[in-house]
Amino acid sequence: MTNNKILYLITASFLFWLGGSHPSPAEIIDPAMLSGDIRLTLKRGVWKTWEGEPVYQDITLDLVCDANECDREVWGFAPKFNQADHQGILQTSQRGRLWNLDVQMQISPDPWQSLEGQADYDIQVRLHDDNQLIGTYSGTLNDQPVKGEVQGIIRPHWSKPVANHRPLRPQEHPRLIFRQDQLPQLRQQAKTPRGEAILAQLERSLDQPIYYDGYVPTGGYHAAGYCFLSLIQQDQTAAETAWQITVNSMNQPGRRLLEHSTVVAGVALAYDLCYPAWNEEQVQQVADWLATQTALLVKGTAGNGWNPNPASNWNARARGAAGLAALALLEEGDVETWRWLKVAERNIKRYLTIGIGDRGFGSEGDHYSTEPWFLTVMPFLQAYQTVLGEDLVTRSHAAWFLPQYVTRMVGEDGEVAIPSYGRHRLSPTGSIFAVGLGIVPERLLPGVMWFFNRHWGRNGDNSFGIELPHEAAYVFAGYPQGVTPQNPAKVWGRVVVDAQKGFFTFRNQWRDENDFVTSIFVKREKPRGGHWSFPDAGSFRIWGLGGRWATAGMASDGKQRDENVVLLPEKQAGKTAKLTGFQASADGSGMVSLQHQNWLRSLAVDYSGASGVPGLFVLVDQVVDAAEPNQTWIMHTQEKVTIQGQQFTLEAESGATMQGTFITPSDVNLEFIPSETGGRIQATGRDRFIVVMTVQSGTASEVEVLGTGFNPQIQVENQTIEIIEDKIVLKSLKEGAN
Repeated sequence: MTNNKILYLITASFLFWLGGSHPSPAEIIDPAMLSGDIRLTLKRGVWKTWEGEPVYQDITLDLVCDANECDREVWGFAPKFNQADHQGILQTSQRGRLWNLDVQMQISPDPWQSLEGQADYDIQVRLHDDNQLIGTYSGTLNDQPVKGEVQGIIRPHWSKPVANHRPLRPQEHPRLIFRQDQLPQLRQQAKTPRGEAILAQLERSLDQPIYYDGYVPTGGYHAAGYCFLSLIQQDQTAAETAWQITVNSMNQPGRRLLEHSTVVAGVALAYDLCYPAWNEEQVQQVADWLATQTALLVKGTAGNGWNPNPASNWNARARGAAGLAALALLEEGDVETWRWLKVAERNIKRYLTIGIGDRGFGSEGDHYSTEPWFLTVMPFLQAYQTVLGEDLVTRSHAAWFLPQYVTRMVGEDGEVAIPSYGRHRLSPTGSIFAVGLGIVPERLLPGVMWFFNRHWGRNGDNSFGIELPHEAAYVFAGYPQGVTPQNPAKVWGRVVVDAQKGFFTFRNQWRDENDFVTSIFVKREKPRGGHWSFPDAGSFRIWGLGGRWATAGMASDGKQRDENVVLLPEKQAGKTAKLTGFQASADGSGMVSLQHQNWLRSLAVDYSGASGVPGLFVLVDQVVDAAEPNQTWIMHTQEKVTIQGQQFTLEAESGATMQGTFITPSDVNLEFIPSETGGRIQATGRDRFIVVMTVQSGTASEVEVLGTGFNPQIQVENQTIEIIEDKIVLKSLKEGAN
């Protein structure tokens, strides 16, 4: 435990357990069951007045326990009350079947809700099933009585101790990316071919313009790059250049907390890396500025567009920067630093739980997810591990962030892209790998390293993913030694499913720009307020053989017409969907079915070659009880389009083609509507849509319909396609399942 934490909790009572009246062993809670991250929700635990009357809201208390020992520190969060984190102290005791907790909680204000005060809760809970807790509580908030039910859950510890971690020494810097005693080894690495290539890319990145404004001010990151160069090359001139850029950055804050977060993160990194080279006055000037800005990013502001909602990229960027700055200042005099760190940590954990799915897919889409990650979130996670010796990645959704993008990225060397989702149809770059290599879990690292080396490392474009100067320090220190790269198919397979968000990716191989990647977003979670949400469910993407057959539309205004869907009334389009079927094969093939309001969709992907082509795709769409007899089916593409009768043909620059055949409606009306980035194929008709699409380099396989009726059988070479109710059944998938 750090000295600051002890100082901040000096008033806490000691933990004690009372034996009581010797209950029988069957009645006693096994202390081992009370181990993990424990979350207790107190119904109606906080209140505030509305039009003169008290309005009650729930508050959730977070505890960290290990058998019969709990941290004295307890934290609360009541998002319907306000957006602040509330700190308290805890005493626990055990009497028979009941676990008794006394909590003294300081209720904090947020920028919009000024109410604050003291809450005292007397809580009694018992075990219900293996990891559930139920009970009651009573207490007061600002001397007004509160009481109600308690529901709790015990989860495994999120944090994982880092092996052989060394406690932080007083005034030790650098510390955020690597530790001081690693410097001699890093200086030796600078003489290797890899080290020389990284430093050369750093020099190139330092020649780029510095932006002190815009959505991503880069001054602090440039300063950090010069500071890293100063450390590695023992060059005082580089540290002096860094000082001037740091002063310029501190004097030009971002216009909103979104932009200001990158200023703070960059200056925090520069402070840490240049600490040995700057004089005492310079160090203190930056430390004072960082302390003020950290408090600002933790508290937020009522104006200027601030968004503290857990899944928002605003929250992720600001709280990641706040946590990074707090770790830079930890143990350097300000007791409040520990509290800033804990609030930042709690916000990042909520972001990872709510905003990021269990396989790394973000609720706000690709651009809004990746940008905060490489700017502030990954740096915070790395620094937390390096400074405190606690790994927040391996047991969290953060573990899959890079593997998920490895599964979706297609290209050669550093020229990679993804079939993107969300606003601003931008693909992530090598930056997320340069900054994130050091925190990838060991079990997934061989697949990530295979991909990284192939595209940005010595076997790729030799840039090591570095775009902003500070990224050089991360890839320099984080490049793993002694890891044998393996093709990702051997590490985590060709199908990745984010069950929380409902995002499915099917890939045939990892080889080059001709790889097939197909994805579909089911949107299983109910949209939460306060962040960007997809305007639809069921949209898909198809890339392969160098063609971008089914892509996102050009616009970023959140309209379903910019997706690949059957158009529904706007009031229905943004709602969630239900997964009704899923299959997957080891070769990357699979099937997904969903229900979205009164729309049923099934997508089948076949890479087996049974159809005579490398990629076969089947879609079945049905709208039940539609108000309008005619429905509209749309698919966006970047390729050249020709239409003839019931078919459309797309042709890519690579010479590959996609041929799509509408089995139904029999009188489908097909048209192509061009746009600046390609255009969309639009089909209208009265019957459900059954579409068979083949992708090939030569002649397309013949699509043959066998029989008639509502569920026709379709033959494509040796592949048999059946439609049973609302699901597509492929012969190859059936055989694979057997």
